[in-house]
Amino acid sequence: MQHPITYHTVMLGPMTREGDALAEITEQDESGEQRTLTLRVLAGLPGERVTIAVEAPVSPRARRRRRHWKTRPRRVEITEIHEPSPLRTQARCPVFGVCGGCQLQHMQYQAQLEWKWSVVRHLLQDIGGFADPPLLETVPCDDPWQYRNHMRFSVNRDGQPGLTARGTHRVLPLTSCPIAHEQINRALRVLSEVSNTRPQVLVRCGASSGQVLIQPHPSPEVAQQLVAAGLDLHSEAMEEVLAGETFRIRPSSFFQTNTAQAEKMVQMVLQGVLCPTSSPLVPARGTTPFTYPQSKDITVADVYCGVGTFALLLARHVGKVFAIEESASAIKDAQWNLSGVSNVEILEGKTEDLLPALAPQLDGLVLDPPRAGCQQVVLDALVQHPVTRIVYVSCDPATLARDLDVLCHRHPVYHLRSVQPLDMFPQTAHIECVAVLEHNQTWRYP
Repeated sequence: MQHPITYHTVMLGPMTREGDALAEITEQDESGEQRTLTLRVLAGLPGERVTIAVEAPVSPRARRRRRHWKTRPRRVEITEIHEPSPLRTQARCPVFGVCGGCQLQHMQYQAQLEWKWSVVRHLLQDIGGFADPPLLETVPCDDPWQYRNHMRFSVNRDGQPGLTARGTHRVLPLTSCPIAHEQINRALRVLSEVSNTRPQVLVRCGASSGQVLIQPHPSPEVAQQLVAAGLDLHSEAMEEVLAGETFRIRPSSFFQTNTAQAEKMVQMVLQGVLCPTSSPLVPARGTTPFTYPQSKDITVADVYCGVGTFALLLARHVGKVFAIEESASAIKDAQWNLSGVSNVEILEGKTEDLLPALAPQLDGLVLDPPRAGCQQVVLDALVQHPVTRIVYVSCDPATLARDLDVLCHRHPVYHLRSVQPLDMFPQTAHIECVAVLEHNQTWRYP
């Protein structure tokens, strides 16, 4: 901290959705009046008594026009823990608390799962309007470390790769990251010894295939070092295996960053679409996957389909699949991935433009929107042309709750059967959910 600092011993309160603990301090304002402030404390846990260092408010520079001045949150750091929470554990990463990548490494993993469940429940109640939501227990990651198959490292002026410090553009040079897949860490150890091109270097790996994709493509000398380190290096595209199917992935295409949890997600999605009357289940580790019925008389859509993951897996069980995607790069991958099936039609364009005309033909729908959730025109189409069952895959439980409120309460077209939190991103505050909805047959559009 470069600005004046004050120290306060406080008892930490509840956690925010971002994984910070709240603390209250009292200080004097410019007029001498006492005021109480609520601050966010990184790496704290509820009920802990700690001393925190609080940065003084930052004022605009003399020459900077105040109307262009943007305030930023004051920096707060724990300097001493007097009474630790029983949920606290030692963070594995030496830059935890400085790096902006993880928020929960200091919390025992079971507590992380329970906290994420409580966050989803609160949002479903507060935003979604569900007094008693059908919320299932959070599905854990079998190994909550070394799971990320996709990392984008920033490169500093010296050519060193790393991750940025929280709230800044400062690069923290790294030779390994505890949540990155071992193949990525193996590549990072090589890249940390050479000068890399700014501003970033992307590293993806196939957790199942063993292939590694690096962009920008390394020089021949560096590529030779990477191969010597045991990496199956690729430059334009790589392959990954998911649920027994092989998918091509290029640098700009979206693919789930946790392959092990993506396997479980696939089972949830297929079961939600194909087995609407059964209870949501995930096969235990090492057991035989579910066998799904063949429903060749139904038509489904994979919306925001990306590289065609759900479309391909659904095509094996249904009569017709429409796959909607607006990214030209993802479309190219989807065309390659779906080339072996004849019952999938790929539609390039925005979901809000294509779904309204398509909805009347559908018996099932998989929604996997970006963090912002579904646009209103998409929800309107699903209200006016109800689909028998919908599986909504969400990476933000707040926007999920908002959209479920529209579909289940403002227009009671659907019944919410279940919401399954899935810990796709251990050690972070991010929460993935899979919600299953069924058409309320007694409701008719006015």
